[in-house]
Amino acid sequence: MGFWSSLKNKIKKVAKKVWRVVKAVVRVVVRVVLTVVGAVLGIADLLLGFIAWPPKKLRLHIVILSDQNGPLVNPSDLTPAIDYARKTLKDRFNVKLKPYSESFVQVITEQAPSEALTVHCDSGALKEEFGEAGEYFAKHLAGWNAIPISLTFPITAFIVDDIIGKQGCSLGPLSDYLTLDLAGVKSDSTLAHEIGHSCSLWHSKTQSNLMWHDTKRGNGAKWFQKNLLRSSRHVMYW
Repeated sequence: MGFWSSLKNKIKKVAKKVWRVVKAVVRVVVRVVLTVVGAVLGIADLLLGFIAWPPKKLRLHIVILSDQNGPLVNPSDLTPAIDYARKTLKDRFNVKLKPYSESFVQVITEQAPSEALTVHCDSGALKEEFGEAGEYFAKHLAGWNAIPISLTFPITAFIVDDIIGKQGCSLGPLSDYLTLDLAGVKSDSTLAHEIGHSCSLWHSKTQSNLMWHDTKRGNGAKWFQKNLLRSSRHVMYW
């Protein structure tokens, strides 16, 4: 390969990385704006959500990724977690969990990039938001096409192979997706727990609470957690 060809390829790689970062920044800015607008529109629930009335709705879309051997799990493997999340949201928050499309689960049979199959949480996940993993997840987000195209603001749950040191991960209210690995799929409560993070809930020091940090958690909710979750932009009256 000649000098100019090599230089051209390097420039293309740099340009691709820069464009990826630009798109990620735009996504973050849009989410910040939507979160602020959602907080303003949800002020009644933020103050009085503990009443848990009238009922609200939350749309969920679960995407199963595939590796070189095919889909990571079967859709039926997610039934216990979906049922647990559905019951918890209804019983504790009076929120009906609904599929974004005809069913809760979509399987992407095309092999996902390795960066999206093995991911990190916390600061690592934030860093990945600006890389290939974040770009891949953004491409497959429910209700998005570069910008939000749905006024229901669904949460997308990506089933990945492994989350380093975790079973599930959400970057909180500024994100529209969460990740769940194979161990997280086997835990009935992890999906509901991560949905809680996506709807502004942080960890609780009470083991009987949904937001307890490990899988020995219960599904309880405190009054202020009801206020926060019901006022989330992901939780709608329509």
